[in-house]
Amino acid sequence: MRSLASFIMYMVDHPGLEAVLRKILEEEFASGAVDLAALRDLVSSPRLMSYGVRAFNHSKLVMAGDTFLDAHTMLADGVQKTYAISFDEWEMIKGEVEYVDRCDFRDDSVMQIQVWSTDPLILDEFAMIIAVALSYKKSELLAESRISSALHELTSPWGYYTDGF
Repeated sequence: MRSLASFIMYMVDHPGLEAVLRKILEEEFASGAVDLAALRDLVSSPRLMSYGVRAFNHSKLVMAGDTFLDAHTMLADGVQKTYAISFDEWEMIKGEVEYVDRCDFRDDSVMQIQVWSTDPLILDEFAMIIAVALSYKKSELLAESRISSALHELTSPWGYYTDGF
């Protein structure tokens, strides 16, 4: 029987997220690796909004999406990099960025911005990996199976697999 804690949705910046999830999924971990899909019911995606914008530099931008996977796995990123920024920070700069609705996929002057519910700069390694994983929409994962493989590479050291993710 699961405790009521398993019905709570946690944010990726929850203190001690890894330990909390281990406790909630204790029975599943006792049988071996746990499907990362189980976390979709326990941890909310940090991704609130996404935009294509003209590339810019900002101290609060953090690699996310395929750009994060490119830096930490064998998945190669495209020319348009993906970065995450907190909602609060985005609110301060959103009027200063140039939004791009359409562009050539080879246009490296465009980048993807994911606006997150939490500040990606404060996340520990585990929380950041889970945040990146949960920030992918199912349609994005279905369109590119290599993303799930890269996520498996990142999450397997913590006892997760991505077969059903």
